[in-house]
Amino acid sequence: MLPVIAGVEGTTLTGRERELFTRLQPAGYILFSRNIEDYEFTRELTDELRRLTTGPDAPIIAIDQEGGRVVRTARIGVQLPSAAALAQTGSSHMIRQAAHYCASCLHTLGVNTNFAPVLDLASPHANALPSRCWGSDTQQVISHAGVWNRAMFGRGIQTCGKHFPGMGAAECDPHHDLPVLHGTRESFLKEAAIPFTALMPELPSLMIAHLLIPEIDAELPTSLSPALVQGFLRDQLGYEGVVFTDDLCMGAIAKRYSPAESAALALRAGCDLPLVCHNAVEHLETVAAAVAALPEELLEQVERRIERFRLHLSTQSPMGFIEWNDYLKNVAAFTASVPEVSAAPGSPVQGY
Repeated sequence: MLPVIAGVEGTTLTGRERELFTRLQPAGYILFSRNIEDYEFTRELTDELRRLTTGPDAPIIAIDQEGGRVVRTARIGVQLPSAAALAQTGSSHMIRQAAHYCASCLHTLGVNTNFAPVLDLASPHANALPSRCWGSDTQQVISHAGVWNRAMFGRGIQTCGKHFPGMGAAECDPHHDLPVLHGTRESFLKEAAIPFTALMPELPSLMIAHLLIPEIDAELPTSLSPALVQGFLRDQLGYEGVVFTDDLCMGAIAKRYSPAESAALALRAGCDLPLVCHNAVEHLETVAAAVAALPEELLEQVERRIERFRLHLSTQSPMGFIEWNDYLKNVAAFTASVPEVSAAPGSPVQGY
């Protein structure tokens, strides 16, 4: 097994992808809008990815399906309210309903992991987060994101809190470049990291932000930093779940490291699953070579955590045509009942 989450190029696998995925055995895959144009074809794609995976455990098949501007299913008629819009309703029932609609869609598509909820604190900065956060108050985020997370997890979808240790105060978008934040571990624990620490016991996975925090590590981005991942998250806070990086193809990392370099650094730092979301077929061979050179003991620890995560992945039957069309009507009516909030400024995250 290759401890990587790989992006897929289109709505069907290419011959090159089939050969690479069969031989290298990525632990999982991530879908974007480019992969989802028809719900039945998407299910055929995810079923094929499962068939290519050897061993007893199914692959992780993940998506960013947060709601609002980060929804990958718009082409098949599934839009959902943003976290900010749902929080504005103040209704736990509406939040649970949104999670149920989201989980139903993901099951039909054959997706078993959702890279959500966002646990960052909202801020006015142009950092890719506007409308994606549950609020600017820690207790509000804990309450609303907790309701959503438990509802999603209760429907059999693995969840992922992001972006540890909290990037709400970042002043630039990591899709473009590496944000610099200032703060010690203690200062993060007093505010930005509170939603993560509060919900950690019920989160099977976390995603690390791409940040530079000089007081914690003056050289390495947080997603590649042993001081942040191993020292802070694992040793100090005791987190034992799976840790994903954010996409290593984002400008924050790609301007400084190749995917092979950053994937190896992330694994050395204490992460389990680096994300290579774009043009993965160009990079998987070199990533696999870099991973193979890592210490065996480290890879065994990573594999144990991934296997534990994959044991709980759920695969359910897709909806039939009539049921799917009824679902589309219901989810459209629900989404229309929740007034959306402004998502400005824009970010590449909404176009993937």
